[in-house]
Amino acid sequence: MTDALTLVIPLRAKDGVSEADFYDYWLNAHITLPPRFPGIDSVYLHQVSFGDSLWPTVAGVSSQPDPDDDFQGVPEATFPTFEDLAAFQAASRVQMEDGINFLSQMIGYAGLGADSSTVHDSTDPAPDGTDSLVRHLVFLRRNPDVSVAEFRTWVDHGLLATLVGSPEILKLRRHLFEELDVTLDHPGVVMTKPLDRQYQAMIEIVVADTEALDRFVSSQDWQTAAATITGHCVAMHAPRVTRCITTKDHGSITLAGVRGVAVADVIRRLNAESQTHDDVLREFLPPADLDRRVPVHA
Repeated sequence: MTDALTLVIPLRAKDGVSEADFYDYWLNAHITLPPRFPGIDSVYLHQVSFGDSLWPTVAGVSSQPDPDDDFQGVPEATFPTFEDLAAFQAASRVQMEDGINFLSQMIGYAGLGADSSTVHDSTDPAPDGTDSLVRHLVFLRRNPDVSVAEFRTWVDHGLLATLVGSPEILKLRRHLFEELDVTLDHPGVVMTKPLDRQYQAMIEIVVADTEALDRFVSSQDWQTAAATITGHCVAMHAPRVTRCITTKDHGSITLAGVRGVAVADVIRRLNAESQTHDDVLREFLPPADLDRRVPVHA
């Protein structure tokens, strides 16, 4: 079933928070909150770096965001229905209030229904952050001389139609974004940008390794795709994903979602299987009938 809403959410660290502290807090404190709330179906966390990007550039198209628009993380969250979104919004107050502790910007791009879809995927659909695949999130900013309809047609029937033929691409997932509208309100955090600094699409592209990426960049598939990018985009910003971690997979909370990424990592390294048993994990999860409508201190 197609999800009603997919949110792709670039995150920028709060001023004064080091990159190390940002990742430590996001991946070990904050991310244990969203999977516990009703309504949200899947959550994928992308730790990203523009400095580590291996994505090819295209002449005349911006390849790096302005310093004020840089970001360090990109969660992706899915909601099967808009009623599920409403249930999540009603229950997730403590998550929203937590953003101010480590975020300066949280820009929530929305893909409606089939506007977020996976073209093909031969990778683990619920990665745990341990694979060595080469992943990039390719954010596209539309040329203002190109209409929204023309841009979307090009993404699907021009760019994707070319990329899908590449034997090197293991995963190809695309999102067509609506103009920004604040969906999940985080008080004190910037949540919107002027239209000329927004993205209108993002394509997730995964290959096996750097050699596979080199073969892809040298291929006719990429040369054909690149030739059309200049006329349709003013920016192609593609951070490399240094880790991709699932915290909720189609309604099921993962070990990282329950315990945080660092604890999940050490449990995995030590092969501590007893820590993954349901009778242990349930000790860390709220009761299904927890009433979150009234704060404890109220």
